[in-house]
Amino acid sequence: MLIFQKHQDQSRDPITSFKYSPNPNGTELACLVLTLVEKISSKLTSQQLSQETSLCFKDVSTVLFQYMDFMSKLVHLACCKDRLLSHLAAKSVSSYVIFELRCFNTVNQIWEWKCLQVLQNPCSGNELDACTWSLTTVLKAVLKETSQYKPGTLEKLLATFDIALTAVYSQLVPVESLGHGNSASYPSSNTADWATTLTNLLDLLEVLTAARFKLSTTRVCFTSSRLSLVQASALLRIVDSHVHYFVKKQVLLLLKRILLQKAGEDMGFGEASSLTHGDDHMTSDILTLADDVLQAVHTDWLQCVPVESAAIFFGGTGQLCGGSSDAFDHVMLRAVSLVVLKSLEYKIQSAGGKGVCNTIGIHGYLSALLLFLSQHGVQLKQGSHSCCWVSLVFGEQDDDMMEASKALLLLFLHHRGSSDLEADAACVVGGNPHCHFLFLLRSISFDHSILLDFLISTETCFLEYFVRYLKHLRDDWEGFRTVCQKMDGSDGCKLSWKISQKDDQLLDNLREELQQSLCLSCGSVSTLSHSGGSVTIVDPEPAPCLQPSLCLPSGSATALASTPPLRLVDYGSSEESETEDGDLPSGLTQDRLHSDSVVHTHNSHSFDRTVMCLTELRVVVTRLQRRSLFPYNATSLLKLLTD
Repeated sequence: MLIFQKHQDQSRDPITSFKYSPNPNGTELACLVLTLVEKISSKLTSQQLSQETSLCFKDVSTVLFQYMDFMSKLVHLACCKDRLLSHLAAKSVSSYVIFELRCFNTVNQIWEWKCLQVLQNPCSGNELDACTWSLTTVLKAVLKETSQYKPGTLEKLLATFDIALTAVYSQLVPVESLGHGNSASYPSSNTADWATTLTNLLDLLEVLTAARFKLSTTRVCFTSSRLSLVQASALLRIVDSHVHYFVKKQVLLLLKRILLQKAGEDMGFGEASSLTHGDDHMTSDILTLADDVLQAVHTDWLQCVPVESAAIFFGGTGQLCGGSSDAFDHVMLRAVSLVVLKSLEYKIQSAGGKGVCNTIGIHGYLSALLLFLSQHGVQLKQGSHSCCWVSLVFGEQDDDMMEASKALLLLFLHHRGSSDLEADAACVVGGNPHCHFLFLLRSISFDHSILLDFLISTETCFLEYFVRYLKHLRDDWEGFRTVCQKMDGSDGCKLSWKISQKDDQLLDNLREELQQSLCLSCGSVSTLSHSGGSVTIVDPEPAPCLQPSLCLPSGSATALASTPPLRLVDYGSSEESETEDGDLPSGLTQDRLHSDSVVHTHNSHSFDRTVMCLTELRVVVTRLQRRSLFPYNATSLLKLLTD
């Protein structure tokens, strides 16, 4: 600890002497000191130390930052050319700034002055990178634990750097117009240094956007927090510029999270406020972002979006071990798809969607998206169904799939209401919601317990999508039956990538299974995840056999045998319930089940299995609702399932 003493000879100080004699031993010692200083500040900020240790750390911190002017040395070292030392110094600076903010409600003047100086005269390099990284880190710390800081701390920070951040954004993004063949350029854009600068800037933009969502209830809005929305065209130009692929990917992921109202979600900021409850500019800003995206698509911007094969994490350039050069980047495909779909969704929700059909129309945008996907690995077999692209692109990411399905449903309903859109026409561009729902059910083997898991989970927007779709299904029951019959009668249900085939795992020998016992098996157990514990579905005693005629016509009644059993539910610590009379909701009467408006003798097996899946889901939700074990009031949902 002698290096912290005030009277120490400066020539022996590893921090100040490094620039004069950069030897390996000096570098290692400097790294050790920086790491130790950062750890001391972090521990003091956490306020979880013993009293004795806390007093010791405070004494060390006081000597360093008040008597030795250690902050000036750290800020200077953060701008050095050695990447490791620069980063460790920036971490130490940020850690102490956070400590002062939280414990004394003061912004370190040396840090503030240096950041403003660098931002007002930006030049790609370690100095700018260290500044933007440090500012991002401080803002993230305040956003994560806002309640631990005095009210107004976040607003004070944003107000201090608002003008400088706005200026640096306008200087670091390309200025050339969008369009195929008009790629924007940067100074030294092919260097790793510039890629690092842009990466840090994008991280800062996401934090600023998340801060805006956080402050939306206060009606406080700063110009720098609006940049990623009102000047999104500049971000789109980055995708069409000569920068590293991982930077372009980060841009699209940022736009995707903004449009999904999830900016900062991966940083632990919690759930963002709804755009409808934002500041006075929120609605107009999100529409500006949507307009920029749609205008870019209209000018063939999608043809400029790269999708690398066998994408490497962390910006590497080698091939994945055992990978194939034809394995396309699914993350990039999902990001592009959702950016386009959500932009269309916001556009049609504003003023009745005026302007969408004045260019190339909804079908034009969807056609452009399908063309883009087909050029980058999403290839359907000859005669396959266009709507299966949703399962192809989003099959590995449930939350994104639900967002895409919801957006496509809203687009279909809007277009049908304005132009009497036919289902067949929607299928041409992969936009028929009946097809999407059927592909979803097939992907989960018509298992109602998985739908229940989706309903209970808050990680996806499935509840909102499901309610909207059930309303559409209620109004277009015949349309769904037609879709089922067409899919069962064709080979267009199979999905394939360019190098691999992901066919739906359907039961091709269903008729053989129909000869099995009609009695439901007993003692089955299925557990569903939930934030408050687990949902266990059990059947403590044999369930009575159901008469085939109760649910399905004679031609397909035995489909009951191939479906999962109806089960009682034990949620958390509740006691096992007994088999009750009236397991089926009262609305599910024999007359209703026999009604021609619900089931016909010529139904396809997909239709029959869908009916059974939704029926079983309703039974389980009803039982949970009766015992007050469902996490929310499901009355409206049950009514839709009954209708």
